[in-house]
Amino acid sequence: MEKKSKSPRYFYGWNIVLAGFLSHLAYAEQYSSTLGLFMRPLQNEFGWSRSQIALVQTISRVLEALVAPFIGPILDRFGTRSIMPIGSIIAGIAVLATTQVNEIWQFYITRGVIAAIGFSMMGHLVTSIAINNWFIKKRGRALAIVNIGSTLSNVILMPTSVWVIAKWGWRSMFATFAVITWIVVLIPSLILMRRRPEDMGLYPDGENPAATSEENQSSFIKEAIWTRKEAFQTSAFWLISLSFAVASFAFQGINISMAPYMQDLNYSDGFVAGALFFRASIMTIGLPFMGLLAEKSQYAIVRIVPFVLQGTGSFLLILGENPYFLFLGLAIYGLGVTSIGVTQEVIWANYFGRYSLGRIRSAGFLATFGAGATGPVFMNLVYDFSNSYKPALTLFLLFFLAASILIVFATPPQAKNFTTVENI
Repeated sequence: MEKKSKSPRYFYGWNIVLAGFLSHLAYAEQYSSTLGLFMRPLQNEFGWSRSQIALVQTISRVLEALVAPFIGPILDRFGTRSIMPIGSIIAGIAVLATTQVNEIWQFYITRGVIAAIGFSMMGHLVTSIAINNWFIKKRGRALAIVNIGSTLSNVILMPTSVWVIAKWGWRSMFATFAVITWIVVLIPSLILMRRRPEDMGLYPDGENPAATSEENQSSFIKEAIWTRKEAFQTSAFWLISLSFAVASFAFQGINISMAPYMQDLNYSDGFVAGALFFRASIMTIGLPFMGLLAEKSQYAIVRIVPFVLQGTGSFLLILGENPYFLFLGLAIYGLGVTSIGVTQEVIWANYFGRYSLGRIRSAGFLATFGAGATGPVFMNLVYDFSNSYKPALTLFLLFFLAASILIVFATPPQAKNFTTVENI
């Protein structure tokens, strides 16, 4: 390991943030809300039901959840640079192959299975672990900047997708997604990504321990390290996993149905694109504030914010026939989505530390993404039987309430073992 130097004026960790930001620009294609824009075109061309189309998102989420526990230890040992470029190549090829599907099973394999494997190697799990290894005090704001990549992608790609699909068809938009993935992830991840600041003779947040108090210096020397077995024995692991799993089930279902829900309320495609653009804009503007707030997640009142916002937004969406309630619901719900994306990553890192974050976070990822996998199908099965999304939206209010109660009791666990970066 290189000899540690004084704190540089520019901290290399912000390069890691940039690479994560670019990855999220591409990963937005994998979101349920984006897939919602393809529902009517796919229905019109192939006659597939909404629940059949939504099933691809369930397959995708299940695959990401199952792959995550294997990726986590690799990230701890070798860092993100070892797998992100490979993931971008796989994801791009799979999305491009989706343009050639003619049967539902082909759609499931390309967009549901192969693309999911690629995106799992370059998506949220990978980027959040990278950021949390480079930042401690500034985790919330760094993660917020990375997540702006997702919301900015929605700001740009939502209206672009509506326009491209209308003018050239849904296949052209999938081809566009493939090209974007290769451009913004493959080369930047090779050039910029590094495992930990200590590998470059630096410290988290770009700080110099010599300039800090004796108490803070000790945190640079030894940090907690966990095995999965030890983490499983804590109530914190299960409460965090369960609370975000319950919420994930609900918001994944809502996200995929956002566009068709508004279309069913007889809003035009142009209105829907504008509404989604509005939601993404609010999310982009709100993310820096949510990032700063997430850095205070040791307080229970902060931990429940994502669920309260999403529950309130869902209630207003039920009243969506009124465009004022619809836009207010989209704004509040969108803020909840941004908050949950940052807050949960800060909580995992703060509770279980940097050195074993990959193996612990990926185990929790299995629960949250596994639950989220069933949300889209559930939402659209409700629609297929009732011809309305409102019964599911009403039920999801209770899910967000349950999640907010669970997270209150998730307090930091006490580690038994500590180590230094040299001994990892």
